[in-house]
Amino acid sequence: MKNELMKYLIIVTLCYYLLKGLIYLLLWQTTKRVQENALAAKRREKEKKKKEKEIWEPETDDHD
Repeated sequence: MKNELMKYLIIVTLCYYLLKGLIYLLLWQTTKRVQENALAAKRREKEKKKKEKEIWEPETDDHD
């Protein structure tokens, strides 16, 4: 009886840590994906601002 109870306790504990590890893995992947999307959006916004700045600023070429 005690031996069987100990076996079930070990199995439950291993299942708990397996599920916990899977949840942490999913959270890490989600966080990584969100960060990559945010960096890509920031890069696109920077390029857009650079293009707008080039349109509105006069050229600095000296044509004498």
